[in-house]
Amino acid sequence: MKDNTAEHPIPVTRSELFHHWQQRLNGNNLTELKVHYKDADYFGEEDPDLDPDTLIYELVMKESTPDEGHLNWGHITLFPGKVKDEYFATKGSYHINPNSEEYYLCMGGEGLIMYLNRQGDCWCEILEEGSLHHVPNGVARRFINLGDTPLMISLCRPSNAGFDYDSVTEHPFPCHVYDDDGEMAIRVDVNDDESSEESDEEAFSEIEALLKM
Repeated sequence: MKDNTAEHPIPVTRSELFHHWQQRLNGNNLTELKVHYKDADYFGEEDPDLDPDTLIYELVMKESTPDEGHLNWGHITLFPGKVKDEYFATKGSYHINPNSEEYYLCMGGEGLIMYLNRQGDCWCEILEEGSLHHVPNGVARRFINLGDTPLMISLCRPSNAGFDYDSVTEHPFPCHVYDDDGEMAIRVDVNDDESSEESDEEAFSEIEALLKM
């Protein structure tokens, strides 16, 4: 592009951020978080054969002023792999600001977004290239990579949403997603309501059927 800025009465500049499809967010003044296996205490079992420095996922965020009306843009890369037979997953969290909602866009890979509300109800949606997911307020979410390639997810959220990991530590996601001889399986660890457990199993059976299509 010809540089003729001097000919214009107002400045014309390039964006400081670039986010190409199926690639990592790049630009200036980004906040980065990397979670290795040694940092991940949320899997169902420990795997002594897995290198503690194995990278599970990374979050890159362009943060705005943490005030009402401002937005953050971010990107999650969840790498493929397993802890024993359990697929790599993010820790998951609620929002510190309970009125926050957000959107997630799957840019590549395959997996699940798992939801958990304060009443202990857990459900999933399939992540696939181009799928867009709305997360309502008051709901925790985590991501599971079911494929052999990185799961690439972009997100838009209020800048004052915050990450509430403590609630998930105190009341963990009751479900873990495993590779059962090449097929996805979901184990429900905790459920006090028998009817709710049956409902969970039916919902997960539907997800498994969709993944096999």
